Amino acid sequence: MEIVLICMSSFFTAFFLFWVWEHRFFRAQRKVRLRMKGLKNLQNQKEDSEREAGKIVFTGAQKTIAFVGKVLERRGIIKPLEAKMIKADLPLRGEEYLVLWLLVIFVPGFLLFFVTRYFIGAVVLGFLGLLIPPLLVSKAQQKKLKRFNQQLIDALSIISSSLRAGHSFMQALELVSKEMPNPLGKEFSRTFHEIKLGTTIEEALHNLGQRVASDDLELMITAVLIQRQIGGNLAEIMDNIAHTIRDRIRIQGEIKTLTAQGRLSGVVIGLIPLFLAGIMLLLNPGYLRPLFCSSVGLMMLAAGIIGEIIGILCIKKIVSIDL
Repeated sequence: MEIVLICMSSFFTAFFLFWVWEHRFFRAQRKVRLRMKGLKNLQNQKEDSEREAGKIVFTGAQKTIAFVGKVLERRGIIKPLEAKMIKADLPLRGEEYLVLWLLVIFVPGFLLFFVTRYFIGAVVLGFLGLLIPPLLVSKAQQKKLKRFNQQLIDALSIISSSLRAGHSFMQALELVSKEMPNPLGKEFSRTFHEIKLGTTIEEALHNLGQRVASDDLELMITAVLIQRQIGGNLAEIMDNIAHTIRDRIRIQGEIKTLTAQGRLSGVVIGLIPLFLAGIMLLLNPGYLRPLFCSSVGLMMLAAGIIGEIIGILCIKKIVSIDL
């Protein structure tokens, strides 16, 4: 009995000493952990409040853009912009693009004038903001069109092979939408789903032509519509169109090679005045000051810029050959 009491007292004594040691040793760490937890909760609350405020601001901006879009849509301004966004494959609505365009026009020039009080520089920035977004949209549209035309030959071959295998035109469209990459696969997939939802094939193909605005695609659409009216071997028609488009792309490559010297001459002639002006400004900044500070100099500068633009357009017209 005495041995049991000794063992029990020893156990409780050891447990009490261990508890005291652990409590004193880890008390500082426990306080730090509790403080960190409190700070983390406070940071989470702050982030939630900021996120909610940002959500409110974003919702307000979205409602404002939607209101502006409704007002401009009644005046027929939004639909042409949305058509350009679709052709360029840009994920923007017409009113969103218009608001961004206006911001690019006014905000950089206003900030420059507010900081430096340089009115001419602000006007130049505003003019550049007026020109750059449409140029970027046009560039994106041309890039999409070029990729689409390059993929169209393979798509026509797939349609022809599918028709020869006994599939219908709808099944051929579905196969193209699954096998071909973007942008052609995306556009054909949209056309296929339009037909599945009840749109006629003629109307769906017309919508496809409006979205892409490709001459080669218009050739295919016209052939399909004629074949549906008067009949014929659609697979053979697709092969002939693919052969025609392939020859056209080859001839365009040859023309681009032959006109490379003319296009390079236009670039060099257009950049020489800017290069010389930059060199003069670096070597002797006061030498060109009368050109920018006097009325005669500004008139000469404007005449030079207009002449440069006319020359570039003339050279572009000469080297551009339509097939």
